[in-house]
Amino acid sequence: MIFRRCLIVDPILVDTYTVGKEGFIVGLCEALSLPETINQALESVNGWTTDIPYDVDAMIMMVNMCHDHRPLYRILEYYEYTDLEGLCHYPVQLEQLNDDRFGGFLDLFYEAGCRKLFTQISTRAVTQYGIEIKNINFDTASKVMWGQYEADEGTLGVVQMDFGHSKDNRGDKKRIKSSIGCANGLVVDAHVLSGNKDDKMYNKDTLNELDSTLKNLNVKKDKFYYIADSALFSEDN
Repeated sequence: MIFRRCLIVDPILVDTYTVGKEGFIVGLCEALSLPETINQALESVNGWTTDIPYDVDAMIMMVNMCHDHRPLYRILEYYEYTDLEGLCHYPVQLEQLNDDRFGGFLDLFYEAGCRKLFTQISTRAVTQYGIEIKNINFDTASKVMWGQYEADEGTLGVVQMDFGHSKDNRGDKKRIKSSIGCANGLVVDAHVLSGNKDDKMYNKDTLNELDSTLKNLNVKKDKFYYIADSALFSEDN
């Protein structure tokens, strides 16, 4: 007769965590060398390192946005039952996560050139996974902004929250716009635009920058198709 000894574990003494989509997102970031790209760019802007590396801040934000989005002031709630060190491969304490930290990160990210960094990472993805680009579909979306967003007196932000054409029938609210260029399901170009940015003007600006975009992605212009909605068809364009 064989007796098997069972180890009884008190669940009160053991913390358990589940890593699903979160681990996949972090793993993909690491495969695309996002940590090295982010750290090099932001450390050159700031001049020093921080208690949590910038790439860890970036991945913590992206996991939250891609999985079960919470606003920055509630990001601590999202990670309340997460093994942060196991996920990010760096010792992070829950109390270190706050909106001031991530607001500061976003300021530095802007100074380093968000679109430039995005292009570097998306180009690496296209090259690394052998994605062939024959066309890019460009389009915009608007986001209603609630509350007040004040700037220092006499200063204007690069992106203005303003009234414009409302795609969600809220003409009474200010908004910002965003645009993406999508190829084979992969976002390869992105902008944040002022709320009153006209789609016709957006397409004109995007066409003017097209040579640079295609060069970054190693796409031959003579075999490429630019796809957009009816706003593309204007006299200037």
